[in-house]
Amino acid sequence: MKNKTSPFNNEIESGLRVLFLLNEIFPEPLSIEKIIYLDYFTIHSADVDETQKSIHPPVPYRFGEFYVRRNITQNGINLFLSKNLIDTFYSRDGIQYKASENSTPFLDNLSESYSLQIKNKVTWVVNTFSKYNLEELKTIAKEKLEFINNEYNLEILN
Repeated sequence: MKNKTSPFNNEIESGLRVLFLLNEIFPEPLSIEKIIYLDYFTIHSADVDETQKSIHPPVPYRFGEFYVRRNITQNGINLFLSKNLIDTFYSRDGIQYKASENSTPFLDNLSESYSLQIKNKVTWVVNTFSKYNLEELKTIAKEKLEFINNEYNLEILN
């Protein structure tokens, strides 16, 4: 049986984005919930700031990505945990993740354009959104994506 892993939105791609994110925000640990929102803002940055260009194309009803992203993101984290690029951090707030001491040397060796796009976008996301708590990130996402979903609904009606 052939492996039918998609080249997009799989655990390798997702884990790599998480690794860039954790490396940029180091030494702060992040919960998987906050990672999911910051990762979404990384690939769909135009959704939350019209002056930004998204890495992934806009598709209708992408708000649903938040519901399916958790498993893919967790699998990506687990993959990079197994390679000693991400560390687990336990706190009163639950399980959180941090970049390991191996993450910077690993990421510094990546030079393809997609990795460089992610790195640049993650820097913008961390500078723009890392100060927000999880509830504030949820509010930002909900407000922006409700508008986008309504915009697509209006296009369908025309």
